[in-house]
Amino acid sequence: MFTIRIWNYLRGYAIIIVKGLKIERFINLAVVNNIYIWDIKKLDYVTVKAKINLGNFRRLRDIVRKTDSSVSVLSKHGLPFIIRNVKRRKLFYTILLSLFIFIYIMSSFVWMIEIKGVKSVDTEKIVKCLNAEGLKEGSFKGKLDRRHIENQVLINMPELSWIGIQIKGTKAIVEVVEKKEKPPLISRDDACDIVAAKDGVITKLLVLSGDPLVKDGTTVRKGQRLVTGTILRENLEPRQVHSLAQVIARTWYEDAEEIPFQQIEYKPTGNVSRQYRLKLLNKEFSGKRRVSFKDFNENIKERDLISFGDYVFPVKLIEHRFEELVPELKTLMINEAKERCLERLDARIKLMLPEGAVILNRNTNYYLNKKSVKATISVEVLEDIGVKQKIQ
Repeated sequence: MFTIRIWNYLRGYAIIIVKGLKIERFINLAVVNNIYIWDIKKLDYVTVKAKINLGNFRRLRDIVRKTDSSVSVLSKHGLPFIIRNVKRRKLFYTILLSLFIFIYIMSSFVWMIEIKGVKSVDTEKIVKCLNAEGLKEGSFKGKLDRRHIENQVLINMPELSWIGIQIKGTKAIVEVVEKKEKPPLISRDDACDIVAAKDGVITKLLVLSGDPLVKDGTTVRKGQRLVTGTILRENLEPRQVHSLAQVIARTWYEDAEEIPFQQIEYKPTGNVSRQYRLKLLNKEFSGKRRVSFKDFNENIKERDLISFGDYVFPVKLIEHRFEELVPELKTLMINEAKERCLERLDARIKLMLPEGAVILNRNTNYYLNKKSVKATISVEVLEDIGVKQKIQ
């Protein structure tokens, strides 16, 4: 049955509507005369819809006369009609075929590079390194040796500990892992002291190797030796060891901020202007930039004009959105100024504190004058301040 339908599709078939009072006799006569009709559906008491091979359509004339029926063609389908339609619209299908060929060829190249995992390393430096090794916009995917590129980037960028490249569609996804900055390593075979990294008051000193020079409760200064690796004993020759110790101390961090009561704030008026640019490959096409607003916010959005999932092609529409702003003089209340001071101080203190530090106490003081509010913050924390220093 399936083979017959495929054959009918290749030869062409028609969907017909048969009307008459002798529909059953019409179908029976078609079967007797070896006229294949399929997908017969009864629409009402005197009407059926069916499919018939074009070669058999003319053979229905005698049956139509015998059953006093009428037959009309609803639509025609199959390969012959597709070919006929293509011949009639050669230009359209030529352009369509050319477009598919163009898309197929363009999908063989990398048109977008996405970098993931970057925290402190310059993204442009990674992109330049990838470009130097052959991975850039417009690279042919078949010639890219991803493992070679990964190895070369790691060699040229020691600040990276790992890099992985995946090609999805026309997009190259580059994932990187940065190396964590660590203090200079001192070999376990080298003798060293432990010194204070900053000022503080010792609260806990646990010495595993070396001799302690301070006790709990001692106030120490930055650079002061806390544990010595030079071991001196009576009746024994001096010897040097690799000091190991945990030095927990109370330390303090301070900062200040001043906020004037008179603030100039820019508020949007609701007026918006848009300008568009077309970007093809690395070339941009646009007219002159004209912005009638004196003060404005500019937002830039890029939209891919041709994309199918991970297949993104180098045709982009760039929208510049200009939002008009007007300056307004605002007088802050005392509480508002204090809140702004505290918000900024909290953000900066968080950047100062080392990982693992425990906050014991924090104190914020405010000082008012006619023009501004000044705030100072002091944070007391517990942290490990011991660092190794090689004995020369």
